[in-house]
Amino acid sequence: MSREREYQEIADSINQLVGRQAVSSKKIKNVVKEAKYIRKTEGTAGLLRFATALPYQFFTPQELEYIQTTPQYRELSARLIDLLIAEGVISSFEAMFLRRQV
Repeated sequence: MSREREYQEIADSINQLVGRQAVSSKKIKNVVKEAKYIRKTEGTAGLLRFATALPYQFFTPQELEYIQTTPQYRELSARLIDLLIAEGVISSFEAMFLRRQV
């Protein structure tokens, strides 16, 4: 699957889950680009701060709570983690720790 298609499928899955146009493939690409920059300039600690605040830019607290209770949550999380590895934002080793948190 092409990376472009992966971005679009992830965005579509998220939007379907919350029932509104919360994200787009372009927004996800921009977030990945920003995450790469933060990782490069601020390191892992900066990336963690960025990632912690990120969901609140797109979702309400109620939507976040709902998303985390759905069966799709783990699958979407895994796909996003895989995307971050493919884009060079995080390493496979770091992904292993993230997967344990999800």
